[in-house]
Amino acid sequence: MAVTRETTGTSATVRSAARAIVLAGDRTLSRVSARRHSIFVRSLKFGLPLSGIVISALYGLTILRTTGFGKNIAALEMPTILPENLAMQNPHYEGFNADGGQYWVKAESAQQVLKSLNVINLTRITGELTDAKKLKTTLTATRGTFDSKANVLELYDAIDIGGDAGMKARLTRATIDTKQNIITSSEPVNVAMEAGSISANQMTVRQKAKEYTFVDDVKTHLNAREKSDTDSGAEDVGAETVADSRDAGFGKSDAPVDITSNRLDVNDATKTALFSVGVVAVQEGSSLTSPELEVTYEGSATVSGAGERSGSKVKRIVAINPVTLKQANGDTITSQNADFDPVAQKAILEGDVVMAQLPDKRATADRAEVNQAENSVLLTGEVVVTQGQNVLKGRRLLFNRASSRMQLTAPAATDAAGRISARFQQNKGGAAAAPSKDEAQKPAGMAFGASFKTDPNAPVNIEANRLDVDDSVKQAVFSGDVRAVQGDFVIRAAELKATYAGSAGLTGAAAEGAKTAAAQLTHIKASSKVEITSKDGQKATGDWADFDTKANMATLGGNVVLTQGSSVVRGSKLLIDMTTGESTIPSDASPTANGGAAVSADGTATAATSATSSGNSRPSAVFYPGELKAKAGRAAGKVEDGWQTRAQP
Repeated sequence: MAVTRETTGTSATVRSAARAIVLAGDRTLSRVSARRHSIFVRSLKFGLPLSGIVISALYGLTILRTTGFGKNIAALEMPTILPENLAMQNPHYEGFNADGGQYWVKAESAQQVLKSLNVINLTRITGELTDAKKLKTTLTATRGTFDSKANVLELYDAIDIGGDAGMKARLTRATIDTKQNIITSSEPVNVAMEAGSISANQMTVRQKAKEYTFVDDVKTHLNAREKSDTDSGAEDVGAETVADSRDAGFGKSDAPVDITSNRLDVNDATKTALFSVGVVAVQEGSSLTSPELEVTYEGSATVSGAGERSGSKVKRIVAINPVTLKQANGDTITSQNADFDPVAQKAILEGDVVMAQLPDKRATADRAEVNQAENSVLLTGEVVVTQGQNVLKGRRLLFNRASSRMQLTAPAATDAAGRISARFQQNKGGAAAAPSKDEAQKPAGMAFGASFKTDPNAPVNIEANRLDVDDSVKQAVFSGDVRAVQGDFVIRAAELKATYAGSAGLTGAAAEGAKTAAAQLTHIKASSKVEITSKDGQKATGDWADFDTKANMATLGGNVVLTQGSSVVRGSKLLIDMTTGESTIPSDASPTANGGAAVSADGTATAATSATSSGNSRPSAVFYPGELKAKAGRAAGKVEDGWQTRAQP
């Protein structure tokens, strides 16, 4: 029994162990089988529906192709949603400027640029920039881009800029730095300002500093200055004066100015506009050219925020060397500098001033002052006026265009001599013939030789302290120790009054295109202590003298004294034929006159006769025959070198 149990127990144990081994092996295989089954089931889960879809699609396509339906239907694309196709409606951007101001920009729509997340494309843009002083700049544009990081706004197409602190500008492209409040454009611009209008190919606007720069083919139009109640003189000037003032030309306040240049810098803070490089300014037919032109104004160059006129007025125009001013009538003025005051209607030109007037007039000076209100010209310094061969020299010349009056002086403060000079070329085409007279027709009296002979074609040179010319009556008056010379013929007097034909000095009154001849002396009158001398020392003095340049005759009157060496002849009149040189002191035909001439026997003593106490004008003489004979001998016995008495007819 016991053995059985053991045997039995042992067998059972063995069987149990074997069964466990078998069970363990079977579980591993099951797991592998189960895994394979799961993969197969999942494949069927996706594969069966997909196969069904594919089979259905193929079946449908077969049907469509069989019916021919697919040939008439366009392929349909599924819409693709991309970030760049996304647009914002009515976006709004705003920020602050570097100076404490602010800005905002609005648009109808905006699109993000994927390549640069800071850049946004905008359409139908409006904006406003406000500086620290609360002055606004407004803008509109068709399209543009905004860089939010750099705070730069690029505008394109139909750009309008305006506002409180600026101007009204029309542009095709502009770049706006919203932080610095700077506007730039590299394409043509047109700007409307209070003072006028400007067009250029490039522009930079610094709103904070109120600076505007225009470059390349700059064209500026300056409006005429509006007259105010404080303006004077315009209504009081006559029509003739106004016409002459227009000839005087550039720099008037009541006429617009058009200026072309390569660059223009406007500083509305300092009220200056600087034109540079190839500047040409035109006003009513007059033009000014200069490398640089600076305009100073008052008021504002821009338009106020309320749209009201700020009353901008041009105060000053300054041009630098070289300056060329051409008038509407063809006259020209050149100088190193020019300063125009439109308010006072004055112009000052300095440095090598040259004024040229058609056809051949020319005036040079160190300084010229043109007063358009008074219609006058003042030349100072080394003043020289020429017309043909005629020359005037002095240090101060004042000419009034309205009255055609001119005054030439040489103040002693600037010139120790204090003298003016004039040279008149007498073009007669040959010596003037002496009047045809028989010996019997010549006045009775005392005749003299050819000492006072002169060439009528020789120039007349005159020195004096002052010259006054009235070109309207063709009269020139020399005053102050006057000395006139023609050849060997010399005249001295306190005053010499000359009439002339043609024109003297700067007339400015000739009609446009008219040619005025140079002045030709026709008649000369000398007064107060007149003295006439010849080359051989013969001298005649009197109270007055009259010279007929056409007949080449001279008459000396008053208390006449004729001297030659020690010989003296006195009378009331001396007639001089300057062509032949013959001089005659006529005797009075009064029967009460008993004067005559006597000569000493030895030729060394003197003899004299005198007029009676009744006041007759018969000549008296004191001769020194020895001197006369010696002189006659030296002249080879020619009668014209002696004195002779002509009998009473």
